[in-house]
Amino acid sequence: MITIITPVYNAAKYIRQCIESVADQQFAGIEHLVIDAASNDGTQQIVEEMMKQHPHLKLLSEKDRGQSDAMNKGIRLASNPVISFLNADDRYEPGAIAKAHSYFKVARKDSFFLGDCRVLHEDGSEYMLNKPWPFSRVAFMLDYTFPFNPSAYFYHKSLHEKLGYYNENDHLTMDIDFLLRLPGKAEISYSGEILGNYVMLAGSKTMKEISAGRNIENLQKVFKEHFPGFTFSEKINYHFQKSLGKNRGWIMYYLRNPGILLKKMSG
Repeated sequence: MITIITPVYNAAKYIRQCIESVADQQFAGIEHLVIDAASNDGTQQIVEEMMKQHPHLKLLSEKDRGQSDAMNKGIRLASNPVISFLNADDRYEPGAIAKAHSYFKVARKDSFFLGDCRVLHEDGSEYMLNKPWPFSRVAFMLDYTFPFNPSAYFYHKSLHEKLGYYNENDHLTMDIDFLLRLPGKAEISYSGEILGNYVMLAGSKTMKEISAGRNIENLQKVFKEHFPGFTFSEKINYHFQKSLGKNRGWIMYYLRNPGILLKKMSG
């Protein structure tokens, strides 16, 4: 029922643990596609070796035009109606796939299911727990919140028929671009449980962009493209919150939790 897609290039150091992360879920009927961009560091050989013991594991190894191209190849090859992406250096939380399966057994068509993601330092220690809820495009734009990590969400492949595939000209914010297309088009549900683990690797593409200060620039570009398509209420909400200035965070917190404010005032 669920296909896991792992786009990879020269990840011999991590791919074995990634494959084991999926296999350790011990979930029948799963498919794990590794889409390798013709790695030259032994990645392909490791996957081929592990395929002998994991019949659910499949490999496509050929040159591609970047990560978005690899992701789209995986989507088209997926034989199951529900998909998820697991990068080579990330891991699922134990039982994550079973939880997703339980949800999709009764989910409506075109559903998107997400949970919390544990963000880890390279040494395995926890940096933060990312709780991406409520799903808000306005919060994305104003806070540049830590992006939803693919290891913590699953969705119907059919959504790509409605919304299009990942932008193959964008290899940095293609996932954010796709997420911003979801509101009003997908049935979005939140589990409130930890589903994935994202590791902040110093040499990874994402961390290089953050270190160079380009992550905000990349996000602003995507937001600018999507803002005209926001609903009227989203646009009003955006301008209202932006007008609150540096105190916006506290003001919005108390507006969402008036009971806490009343308690403070009465105390």
